[in-house]
Amino acid sequence: MLDIQKDLVEQVTVVSINPNDPVHVENIPPGWHLVGKGNYAAVFGHNALLPGKIVKVYAINRGSAADEAEVYKKLASHKSYSELYSSGERHLVLKKLEGVTLYDALRKGIYIPKQVIKDVDEAIQYASSIGLNPIDIHGKNVIMRDGSGYIVDVSDFCLTHKCPRWKDFKKAYFLLYYPLFKKFKFSIPHWMLEKGRKGYQLYLRLSGKGKRKKEKLSG
Repeated sequence: MLDIQKDLVEQVTVVSINPNDPVHVENIPPGWHLVGKGNYAAVFGHNALLPGKIVKVYAINRGSAADEAEVYKKLASHKSYSELYSSGERHLVLKKLEGVTLYDALRKGIYIPKQVIKDVDEAIQYASSIGLNPIDIHGKNVIMRDGSGYIVDVSDFCLTHKCPRWKDFKKAYFLLYYPLFKKFKFSIPHWMLEKGRKGYQLYLRLSGKGKRKKEKLSG
C-alpha cells in the first residue's frame, strides 16, 4: 500500500534556494516523476499508483501545506480549480489538471483564447465571494486545455495583501498579445520570457506592489 509520507515526502529533496525562482529537486524515488515546480513546492506523479492525481510537496524551508489545504476545502468543487483528496504537514494530494501553462503557451506559440481569460476571471470572482483572497495568479499558475482556463496554485489565497499580477497579465494580453496574434502567430523565446519575468519582479519590488505580507485572513 502506498504511503506518500514515507515513499515520497521523506525521500525526495525539495529546497527553495531563491524565493523568486523555482525550487531545487533531487532524489526522486523510483516510480515517481516530476510534473512541475514553483517557487515554494514541487509536484509529482505516479502513473501506476496514483492515476488522475498529483502530490504537491512543499520545500523543507518553506513551511507547511496546511494553509493551502484549508483553501481547497473552502473552494470545494469548482470547474476551474483542482480538488483536495488528502494532505500532510508538507504535502497535498490533488486532482490532476491536464493542460499547458500560459507561460509555456507563449513560449511555444500556442494561441491563448479569450475564454481562458474569462474562466480565470470567473474563478477569481468565485474565490472572492467565499471569503478568499485570490492572489499570485500569473502565467505559470494558470493552465489551459481545450480552450478553458484553470488556476493551479491557490497557496496564497489565505493571505491579506493585494497582488497586481493577473491584472497586469490581462492588460498585456488585451493591449499586445491578442491584437498581434490575430494578425500572425508568434512565440516568445524562453530567454526573453525569463528576462521579462525577472524585470517584472524587480518592478514589483521597487514599486512596493510585490511585497508579500504574512497576515492571514481571519476566519
